Amino acid sequence: MIEINFTKMNGAGNDFVVIDNYHHTLNVDLPALAQAVCARGFGIGADGILLLQKGDRADFEMYYLNSDGSEGGMCGNGGRCIARFAVLNGICKPRTNFIAHGCDYSAEVIDADKVKLHFPVPEEITPSKKIPVDGKLFDAVYVHPNTDHTVLIEGFGRIDAADLTTLARKIRYNFDIFPRGTNVDLIEKKDGSKIRMRTYERGVENETLACGTGAVASAIAASVRYDMQSPIEIITTSKEILTVHFERNKEKFSNIVLEGSARVVFQGKILYDEKNNKIMDLMDGAGHYKM
Repeated sequence: MIEINFTKMNGAGNDFVVIDNYHHTLNVDLPALAQAVCARGFGIGADGILLLQKGDRADFEMYYLNSDGSEGGMCGNGGRCIARFAVLNGICKPRTNFIAHGCDYSAEVIDADKVKLHFPVPEEITPSKKIPVDGKLFDAVYVHPNTDHTVLIEGFGRIDAADLTTLARKIRYNFDIFPRGTNVDLIEKKDGSKIRMRTYERGVENETLACGTGAVASAIAASVRYDMQSPIEIITTSKEILTVHFERNKEKFSNIVLEGSARVVFQGKILYDEKNNKIMDLMDGAGHYKM
């Protein structure tokens, strides 16, 4: 058994277990660890784990695993959280750069309510992607901000009444169209420069309270379909606002910045049985801590 220190954080309600593995001393099956610690009810409970590790060309590297143990690609809310974690732990200065899922990112940590994460140019933007579901054809926007996002604009009714999970799973598991699967976002235009967003996350296999890369994809989709200008405010399921800034030249998007909260919820330790992939009881029979 091993003792693991962790910090529980959330970005706009998207929650993570953050572990300092800067020197790569955590020699366990990381997908199994993610499943154990993220299990709500039996573990700490989270949408995923973030491992801060030493980076070759940056201040550090972020390694992200979904709650089911799969690699999740880039995580925008996780990126803001791990940047603040690194600053709080003296690993870097408030302006930092890091590597995540093979790409370079930079961040500005101002306070718990305002962390800015700078994104590279998306690998792909498809303004119109036809997706069949139960005999109905959805006209979606596909965006790849270092992970797959399929944004539905209409056809699902009122956004807050839509059965997102049922609809999203029929798209997420359509491997003929999406060989890697996909995250699925619903958006609805609100007053001014605001949109409402709901996201079903691949790897969590459920709706999450917020999604950072989903916010970036949704802002781009809103700009493409609604001709909305930067900055765009995204109302998440948690009701917190994520703000996306960008520059647009026709169908090209650049200088993308995701802004939102990154809060520390609590810190603690777990006693992890790596052989049986279990989080163990911390107390002995006499009521004393085993650690």
